[in-house]
Amino acid sequence: MRLRWTAILSTFRRELHFITHDIDIIVIALFAPIFYSLFYGTLYLNKTEHSVDIVVVDMDRSTLSRALSRNLDANQFIHVKETITDLDAAQNSINSFDAQGVVYIPDKFEVSLKSGKGADIKVYLNTTRFLVSNDLNKGITAVALTMGAGVRLKYFESKGYSFKQAKELIEPLNVEIKPMFNTTESYGDFLIPGILALIIQQTLLIALAESFAKERENNTLRNLYERSQRSITNILFGKGLFYFVLFNAYSLLFFTAHYKLYTLPFRGNAWIVSFMTLLFVTAVLCLAIFVGSFFKRKMIAIQVLGFTSYPIFLISGYSWPAAMLPVPLRLLALAFPITPYLSAMTRVVQMDAGFGDIVPELFHLFVLVVLGIGLAYWRVQKIVREESNPIADVLREV
Repeated sequence: MRLRWTAILSTFRRELHFITHDIDIIVIALFAPIFYSLFYGTLYLNKTEHSVDIVVVDMDRSTLSRALSRNLDANQFIHVKETITDLDAAQNSINSFDAQGVVYIPDKFEVSLKSGKGADIKVYLNTTRFLVSNDLNKGITAVALTMGAGVRLKYFESKGYSFKQAKELIEPLNVEIKPMFNTTESYGDFLIPGILALIIQQTLLIALAESFAKERENNTLRNLYERSQRSITNILFGKGLFYFVLFNAYSLLFFTAHYKLYTLPFRGNAWIVSFMTLLFVTAVLCLAIFVGSFFKRKMIAIQVLGFTSYPIFLISGYSWPAAMLPVPLRLLALAFPITPYLSAMTRVVQMDAGFGDIVPELFHLFVLVVLGIGLAYWRVQKIVREESNPIADVLREV
């Protein structure tokens, strides 16, 4: 393995010329990362649900039922669109998506509460949109529990109990839940960092795979081999250098400007994030060259790899726990650098983890880099030998 900087720089300049004369690679490498990072991030700029429409069916029409309706409307997640007495009409509102939930307050609601018997309210939620329904469920439950506790407190006080005794009777077991890290339970704070990492991997994978597939399509690998002073190592370094610099620059932009733009939390050590991002980008580079070497047409490469983004994200263990995936998919996910990278990034950026906490993920990335270099070297060497074979030239002419 020969590593000569003159050959690497020569190959690097050739790659720049290669890229600047191909509009497809320019779009993927230079414009797509910025466009997609701004487009997808803007979708989740409003990170939490608020003022979701519900309908209250008030069959009691009492002071307490009206108070419950007002308290529901005052909750940040909830907007009481209307209060009616027809349950069928309220359910039709859910079916037509005019409302996302219905709260049914039964007859004799106030009488039951004031007598200490308790009362049941029914909640109907449109769970086809589970994020919205979860927020509504939390909001309605919080309002109902708070109001119910207040009514029971007054009931026990009316029976001669002190405030402290009454409070102990209504709350024999008090559970205090404290969210950690993503304290606002924001979907945007959870999803946007993962999307930004996916954009880095997929645009780099597609752009470099396209570049290598174009080499095969145009039969220019022998020219590249000669330009690199007949060294596969120089080919790998020279061809990957531009993408390495460019996509590490994108990563820096995302962790600074984009995190600030979307007000994403960054609690970790910047040096740790930089180190694992260098490993991540290097691993993707090697994967891109290896995968790109199997395509003989540039358009086939982009058509195939363009559809891999969502499946790769799904099996990475970020949006759905990896332990819940079928074993074959879990094993497949290990081949993609984004799997250990997202795990490490989440722990460092959001949980302020140190080097010692992410050793398994760093080792995983390092193994992917080593394997990737080996596989890329083997594939490029194999293809160059085939391209240099006189018999292959004859077969191509035939």
